[in-house]
Amino acid sequence: MLGVRIPPGLPFVFKAMAKSKKKKKKKPAAPARASSDSPKAVAVADSKPMKKRKAEPKVSVIDRTSGVVNTVNQFLREVKVELSKVTWPTRKDTIASTSVVLIIVFLIAAFLGLVDLGLSKLMRLLLS
Repeated sequence: MLGVRIPPGLPFVFKAMAKSKKKKKKKPAAPARASSDSPKAVAVADSKPMKKRKAEPKVSVIDRTSGVVNTVNQFLREVKVELSKVTWPTRKDTIASTSVVLIIVFLIAAFLGLVDLGLSKLMRLLLS
């Protein structure tokens, strides 16, 4: 018999799906809208009277500026604390890591240069 054999389903997945379906509660149905021949009545019925907003006291420019300055100062203090927790590499570690990166970059550049040179010569031979 040829063809693709489909493995049986995973029962634990289906059980979990069945449990989640049982727990879901149905939402109440939306209230019926008025018929389309009376759109004005619907608009009037749906609209709510606007509430008057209470006048908020105006904050002076100095208060707003000092709030921004305080926020920036707090942020910079937290940055200083976090940077003091960092374990910085030593000069020797930094030089070693940099030299490894530079050597690998030069090796990959040389390899790609040789591959490019070889492919360009091969294409010249094939096209001439």
